[in-house]
Amino acid sequence: MRITTYRVPTGPAGTARTVGHIRSLILRGGKDMAVRRQAVRLLKARGVRPKDYLGEIEALFAWVRRTVRYTRDPYRVELLHSARRMLQLRAGDCDDMTILLGALLQSVGHQVRIVLVGPDAARPGLFTHVYPEAEYRGRWIALDATMPHPMGWAPDSPVKKVVPLRTRKGCAMDATEPEGTIGRLPPGPAADLVAAVRRDGLPARDPRVRAVWAGLRAQGLLGRDPWVQQVLRRIWRTGLPQAHRPRTAARLAAALRYAEAPAALPAGYPAVWGPPTVGPGYYYGYRPRPPYGHRPWRPAHRPPAPYGYPRVPRPLRYR
Repeated sequence: MRITTYRVPTGPAGTARTVGHIRSLILRGGKDMAVRRQAVRLLKARGVRPKDYLGEIEALFAWVRRTVRYTRDPYRVELLHSARRMLQLRAGDCDDMTILLGALLQSVGHQVRIVLVGPDAARPGLFTHVYPEAEYRGRWIALDATMPHPMGWAPDSPVKKVVPLRTRKGCAMDATEPEGTIGRLPPGPAADLVAAVRRDGLPARDPRVRAVWAGLRAQGLLGRDPWVQQVLRRIWRTGLPQAHRPRTAARLAAALRYAEAPAALPAGYPAVWGPPTVGPGYYYGYRPRPPYGHRPWRPAHRPPAPYGYPRVPRPLRYR
């Protein structure tokens, strides 16, 4: 059994980080064969006919509400269980029931999203409850398994926020981008950042992190994936020690897809791609100009590695 601990900040930042973990656990559980096996077993036991999609949603919702005992988290600890762990424990709070029900629904092909609610309209960033919603024929059905109410009931709260999951059907992204992509960046800073995360490490306040952050913000893609925001913030504040991180680098490379170089570069910047500056002395595709030379210092251009395939970093050189 693997347990991962994090120090969650207070306020909206802590809520955003918790919701990011919930989304990750739902997406991971929806691809877990043990979760899919349990969902199929429940549908067969309830006698749900094939292609009765509304009956599938109702059967899985009723099973979670009837079987899982509502149990609070440990004192001063926000505990999140994976869907497989919830199938074994069958006890948890609204976060855990959302993860389990969302994973069960996604494992049999239903689109799910997360809904956060709060009790005070004067504090729109305060959320005290979470539940999933499932899509059926263009309509979203509330599934609050923590309350003794039928499917479709939702709490009447003054604050409500809908958080979609990053899936191929529900995410508003270009059809040519694969699942998990949140944007297309120039190959310079994004490739350097992924290579440093994979093996070399990064110091605090590294300009490559600022370049990637500014590129995502310029394209309006910064809020597409909370996990990428958390990684960039952590690296920017505390840095990253040197270690071998193939999985983290592969996930970051899948999110930050590298676009092909444009046919015509902007006028006045013969070798610069994108906005002229995104930080003090930093250009897209370049590192800061060295104090002892007049030529820019940049890495060799190379195509991105496929997802999950490690790339050996090449040394930098002058051109």
